[in-house]
Formats: sequence, structure tokens, C-alpha cells
Amino acid sequence: MDNIFLTQYLGSPPRSSKFTDQLDRVLRKTIPWIRIGSYWRGDMASIESRMNIFHLANLVLCKGITGDFVEVGCHAGESTVILQKILQELDPKRNLFAFDSFKGVPAADSPDEGVYNKGDMAASEKLFNSNFEKLKLKKPFTYAGWFEDTLPKYLPEHVAFALLDADLYSSTLYALKELYPRLSKGGVCLLGVYWDPSTKVGMTTDKRYKSPGVKKACDEFFADKNEKISILLAGNYTSGYFVKE
Repeated sequence: MDNIFLTQYLGSPPRSSKFTDQLDRVLRKTIPWIRIGSYWRGDMASIESRMNIFHLANLVLCKGITGDFVEVGCHAGESTVILQKILQELDPKRNLFAFDSFKGVPAADSPDEGVYNKGDMAASEKLFNSNFEKLKLKKPFTYAGWFEDTLPKYLPEHVAFALLDADLYSSTLYALKELYPRLSKGGVCLLGVYWDPSTKVGMTTDKRYKSPGVKKACDEFFADKNEKISILLAGNYTSGYFVKE
């Protein structure tokens, strides 16, 4: 399967020159909602983060890992459409499950260091659904509500690939506790934003991409486990992932 749809199909121009990269940053900062041709400038994900999703999701399919795909914290569906496109192309018998409050984040805890206020990062379910309609993609099983109310009831029994983008300490820790037992051996969980300040890699000044609570939740959860978080560059920020042993 080719991956050119990551730029053409999903509407983000390839970074072919220093000029286009600079233009991209300026437009995102000054007019985040602007459309240029078919390009939607409201996307939260960088092209590099999309590449990470593409390769890791393909990896579990190539290895035949048992289970469905899950996204916890799907926002407006910018990453969800990638996962659905991959499944429709390569393994349409698998299902995709998407979870979000569609009301933004809940109240932050002290480990989150004031990065988010309640209601930040909100995207409506209507916007989420419209992205699948525009791209003529099958809509995933979608569950609106706080993770405590939806994950225990609706997570599939076996998960091959999970994209976890919960932003906050408590939300990330809770989602890991629910996801981890269901993740198949060899399955992959990708953390949409994972920043380790000791690596001195995070180039962005946007605090949302340096969510301190996410790393703290992972440090606590994996303290007594064999899996370790590996860091992936995602443009001017970093993501993380682990493989279930």
C-alpha cells in the first residue's frame, strides 16, 4: 500500500522546500482554520506524525497481530481517518473503535502543570463525522463521553493497534489501565504526544506538545512492567510507542 494519501488524500502538502515549511507554520499560527485549495489548515497532526501512524499500523497488520484498532482521544478524526483508510485498504474485516468526550479535556491535575484548562482541545462529533463523509470512508464505532464511562464497556476484547492521545495525566493513566490488558502480544500502542525533557529533542514552544502529565502517567504505569516507551520524532515534537510483550 502506498502512503501518498497522507499528503494528497488527507490534505496536507508535502514539505518540499524551506519556503513551504515556513508558510505552513505562519498559516497555522495566524489563520489556523484557512483552506488553501483542498488543504485543511486546522489539522492538529504533522505529516511526520501521520507517517508514524502509517508505519506502525502497517507493522501489526504485516505481522498478523490479532485484534481490532482503537483510538482513544480522537479529536476531530485527523488520525482516525488514517487508520480507517489503512483498514479499508488492507484488512477491512477488522474494526476501528474511536473514543472522545467531544467536549475537550476534563479538569487537569497537578502533574499537568497548567498546560490545559477544562474544555481545551474540544472538537465536535459533527465535525468528526463530516471528515469521514467528505473522504467517503466507513465511519468507525464511535463512543462519546468520558473515558471512565466508555472504555470499560466498549473497548474490544483484543486490540492489535491503539493510538492513545489523552493529553492529561489522569486520562492517560486510566486509558493505559484499560487498554494494556486487551492489547495482544506484539500489539502496538502509539502515544500521540510523548515528550521526555531529558532527550532535549522537543523543538516546539507549544506547551500542548510537551504535556508533562503524559510522561508521568507512563512512568508510573510501566514502573513494574517490561515494556519501555520508545520515542519517535513527529516534526517539531515527539510521540512515543511501546510493543506489548
